[in-house]
Amino acid sequence: MIRQDVPQGSPRSPQWFDPEHQADILAAFDHHLASGLHERTPFCPRPERVLELGQLAAASALPARAALLRWGALPAAVRSHLLTGWYGVREPRRHAA
Repeated sequence: MIRQDVPQGSPRSPQWFDPEHQADILAAFDHHLASGLHERTPFCPRPERVLELGQLAAASALPARAALLRWGALPAAVRSHLLTGWYGVREPRRHAA
């Protein structure tokens, strides 16, 4: 399902206070952990940083903050997949001639 109801902020960023976005981010983070942490690549945080952010998120009493922390621990491809699921494929910019 694509949700494009974005009242403020970037039209292609997570809505930190949206429970559905929080749940999607948590599921993606849990899947990322379950798949095993590998050495850092240019598009993924170091494994120890992923674990640290996960611990901080689990200790947070604020769901929006926990979602933000988990978001920072996700590889770029996972974030892109979530954004596409929420907002669809981004239209390429057209430059004036």
